[in-house]
Amino acid sequence: MKKINSLTTTSVMEACQQIGKQLSVTGSDELMNIESKKKLEQDILQQVPEKFRIGGIESLQLRSQEIENHLGIRNDFQINKAIDDTVADFLITLSSEMEPCSREDIAISLETIASTFQVKVPDELGLTVYFDILEIYPKFIINRCTQHITKTYPYPRLPVPKDFVEYCDPIYKTHKDWLLRVAKNFYRLEISKQSPEPLPYINKYLTKE
Repeated sequence: MKKINSLTTTSVMEACQQIGKQLSVTGSDELMNIESKKKLEQDILQQVPEKFRIGGIESLQLRSQEIENHLGIRNDFQINKAIDDTVADFLITLSSEMEPCSREDIAISLETIASTFQVKVPDELGLTVYFDILEIYPKFIINRCTQHITKTYPYPRLPVPKDFVEYCDPIYKTHKDWLLRVAKNFYRLEISKQSPEPLPYINKYLTKE
């Protein structure tokens, strides 16, 4: 009887140990999967301009890449996905961020910088020059530029319009180009969905550039 108990005990212990090992491996795998997923999301997010990094944007970026790389090229391209139903809302939200700033936004920027450096703002004619040059940029870019200048500008004077343009233009171009690219991709998708005939399959490896 003792022998049976001993065997039974050993068997149970081994079974428990085996389950523990399995659970440990499974737990590690699950943790690795979570970490890999987070890293993938971070990598995707890095491809999105900073101002556009809102909730769910990773899915939009991935879908946009799928369309650009696979639509009309791979015959297994999935024409409908859940993310497609949210695209219009995304684009409206993102495009609203790209609305040109107001003259008041520029005036506040100049006043902030002038106050920080204890200098005078230009007269009305001078302000008009700043307005005409800078009013193409969205408010968030003007605000960032204001912070950048007050923190880093080495001269105790008001920066000339060129100083603003050199900072604002690259940020503006990055956001504009990304948004236009995404809009173009989803426009292609909608055209494809509405087309009575499916787009022909194209083997990109056999297609000459």
